[in-house]
Amino acid sequence: MHIHIRKKYKGGNRNMEYAKDEIFQVRYNTKLNRLEIGEQNWINRLCQKIKRHKLLTTAIITFIMFGTINIVMISSFMKILQNI
Repeated sequence: MHIHIRKKYKGGNRNMEYAKDEIFQVRYNTKLNRLEIGEQNWINRLCQKIKRHKLLTTAIITFIMFGTINIVMISSFMKILQNI
């Protein structure tokens, strides 16, 4: 991801500070004297797991899709049998 901020700020380059604070959500902990990544919500964790386990995610999605199609086809077949 390339981010270009062309506006110049007085007192130095604030592009890195903006990227650190807003995009990567990294904060400085004064008590521990180190940088820490902010808490991630469940959506971010889910997206990371999906990116990491693509084969398993694809298998689960296809299983759900074919299961749904199977149920729809069985119910439509039952309706056809009832009309006979």
